[in-house]
Amino acid sequence: MEELDVNVSWSEGFGVAEKIVLLSFISAVILMAILGNLLVMVAVCRDRQLRKIKTNYFIVSLAFADLLVSVLVMPFGAMELVQDNWVYGEMFCLVRTSLDVLLTTASILHLCCISLDRYYAICCQPLVYRNKMTPLRIAVMLGGCWVIPTFISFLPIMQGWNSIGIIDLIQQRQFNKASNSTYCIFMVNKPYAITCSVVAFYIPFLLMVLAYHRIYVTARAHARQIRLLQRAGNPQEPRQHPQEHPQEPQEHPQEPQEHPQEHPQENPQEHPRQHPQEPRQHPPDQHSSHRMRTETKAAKTLCIIMGCFCLCWAPFFVTNVVDPFINYTVPGKLWTAFLWLGYINSGLNPFLYAFLNKAFRRAFLIILCCGDERYRRPSILGQTVPCSTTTINGSTHVLRYTVLHNGHHQEQEKLPIHTDPESQESCF
Repeated sequence: MEELDVNVSWSEGFGVAEKIVLLSFISAVILMAILGNLLVMVAVCRDRQLRKIKTNYFIVSLAFADLLVSVLVMPFGAMELVQDNWVYGEMFCLVRTSLDVLLTTASILHLCCISLDRYYAICCQPLVYRNKMTPLRIAVMLGGCWVIPTFISFLPIMQGWNSIGIIDLIQQRQFNKASNSTYCIFMVNKPYAITCSVVAFYIPFLLMVLAYHRIYVTARAHARQIRLLQRAGNPQEPRQHPQEHPQEPQEHPQEPQEHPQEHPQENPQEHPRQHPQEPRQHPPDQHSSHRMRTETKAAKTLCIIMGCFCLCWAPFFVTNVVDPFINYTVPGKLWTAFLWLGYINSGLNPFLYAFLNKAFRRAFLIILCCGDERYRRPSILGQTVPCSTTTINGSTHVLRYTVLHNGHHQEQEKLPIHTDPESQESCF
């Protein structure tokens, strides 16, 4: 009975002030999750450019799973927590618990698929990515994110497999005779705890760590290579124009000599040494700083994503495995705190995977500002900063290039523009 008292009395520990604070915090989490995930889904549905990016299919499906968590799971858990009683019956308790396991597992599996998609897009050559991430394979991966969780949620929970051997303990904790309250208790035996945790967390976590580690290493390697290109190009610059700069701007003020590619009609034999050298010299200067900033930001973003994921879900799944082996002595308040920490991840995902992306932010501004033209995607024919690509060790990278003004019209450097939307995503 001592064990029973320890684990049941937690529900009676909240005073009026604590319940008000809890309700305010939980309401903010639910509202943030609903609005954020809805905004992501509407943005992809309305923006044609976002629909071209294969990764965004995973992000939309992730947003849908997190939206269902915030609508079908969180409110009932919040009401039980505040009311200190479960009034919806035993069958609905099983359904709500099954939905909880299904949707949270689906959300985690989507995060794993996004990491694998980014691994193929960044660490592999473009042709490999197109061959790997076909529409059929994307559909199979999305289907797996929803089907696999059913084998550890509705099937075993409705059949009672999770409670084999601990039915008496569950029945004791479902009722509190002192307060005449009923609770929706979800307890698991050792086989189910291990199986569920491995499928829902530990395998996806391992794949995410491996994928993001490779992405981080690749980003750092690309940044080092571009720094080497910059160092190789800069020392040649003073020797190429020791006396031309003070004189040329006076004779031809509107024709910068640093960009010979602007004059396609010019006879290449008039400057036999400048044409083959200068194009190789200036692209590193123009592109390297932007590229290095992009790689650094990508590495920081990966650290934020993995840090938030581990912070939100690791405590719960570690406790989920340990608790059956220590005779279910983990305090109830600690369980509740770890569970809601995992729920918070459903509200953070829109910020981590969408709000940090410029294309998504522009789409959000258009939606929130009722289609204000200031936030619409500029035309590539206007005064924008289009994208080009460079290949380093067989990996294609998207780079910005400058728009040059000459008189009353503008001419762009003759650089190839990559047509792959996956590569163009980093430009916007």
